[in-house]
Amino acid sequence: MGIFETIMSQSGRKSSSFPNTVERRFESREPMLRTSTTGLTSHLWELELVPAFGLIRLCDDIDQLAQRALDQNVFFDSSVLRSAWPRLTSLLAPRGAWMLCLWESTGNGRHLRLFMPIRIHTVGFPAHKVLQPLSNEYMPLGTPLIDRECAEEAAETLLRLLADPVLKLPSIADFTHQREDRATYSVLQQAAKNLGLDTCRNKVHKRAALFPDPDGSTDPKPTLSKKRLRELARQLRKLEQSGPTKFHCTRSKDKIVDAIEAFLTLELSGWKGRKGTALYNHKKIAAFSRQIVYELAAKNHCEIFSLLQNDKPIASLIMLGRDGHLVPWKMAFDENLSAYSPGMQVMINATNILKERSNFVEADSLAVANHAMMNRVWPDSVPIADLSIALDRNAGRALQNVVKAKERLSKMRNLAKSALRK
Repeated sequence: MGIFETIMSQSGRKSSSFPNTVERRFESREPMLRTSTTGLTSHLWELELVPAFGLIRLCDDIDQLAQRALDQNVFFDSSVLRSAWPRLTSLLAPRGAWMLCLWESTGNGRHLRLFMPIRIHTVGFPAHKVLQPLSNEYMPLGTPLIDRECAEEAAETLLRLLADPVLKLPSIADFTHQREDRATYSVLQQAAKNLGLDTCRNKVHKRAALFPDPDGSTDPKPTLSKKRLRELARQLRKLEQSGPTKFHCTRSKDKIVDAIEAFLTLELSGWKGRKGTALYNHKKIAAFSRQIVYELAAKNHCEIFSLLQNDKPIASLIMLGRDGHLVPWKMAFDENLSAYSPGMQVMINATNILKERSNFVEADSLAVANHAMMNRVWPDSVPIADLSIALDRNAGRALQNVVKAKERLSKMRNLAKSALRK
């Protein structure tokens, strides 16, 4: 559900830089890296690694690809990326980020067939460099945008070109936070198999999700026990005794400006504000949040669900997504009213509204495994895993070392979190 809570506490630190060898390599080249091949297909394929500051010229192509993509990823929307760079470079990719673009040139022109923002990340000790999509535990969705018309060919071409020695990229592509139930995951896995490349699934888990009722009914059905629903109804009636209370959903880009400001203020009033991790605590992150909400709302890709008392929000939920594929991005509520479960109230209301919509396909909670609230509210789940691929047939040992290093790091994080809870 949350985003940036941990990394924001590090925003004041000076970011590290690339090792000198990598710095020299990129300084000696043009701002754009390109490789191409024509020997394996009848068309020209080109792989570009465009620095983040070159994103603006790609926006139209990214938007067009998103409409043709096998699967959606709202975090790779051009509006989100344009809002993030360069504001959040030091937080999300302190060692640099690139826009990976795979183009196909045909008689009908040059078309973007695959896109994802990437970073070069160091894993474990001794250090192993890997190439990753720009996803993390705060934006845990790394699904690349792949053109459905030529998905298999595009995936195989990508893996071939990433291994081109001219680019001097890491020998491991680590596709983090992938939905195993999506076609994109299957295409990437099959492409690696066709090329004889070693692969490894790791960090496998499930997280809460919401799907339409299997009987096709659009009537909202309870996802909690009857006892819990009765208690929530009692709390809501009790809350109404303190002032007029109602639920509201804001979608228009004109009204959503006020809704996001109310959200930022509400979040700031709680523990995140006291801890210094609220969006409002950091100028660049607050500006990023305002811009993506406004720009996505202009595309009808964002809405804010609120629980109002005396026309003032006491709980607020930001929902992102398109074409019936949604993700709850951020939630805030008035902690002084926690006895009435305002956060749970607004989530239940949003759940019922989503399930009433005829175009609703799914909602991915983005939550950690066994999330205390989301696993109770949303009964469905989706399988998540990292798909690590050795781009070189001789990189199998390096692949195993990377996977072991990731497992050790995950265990250390879990131990640290357990210690903090005590």
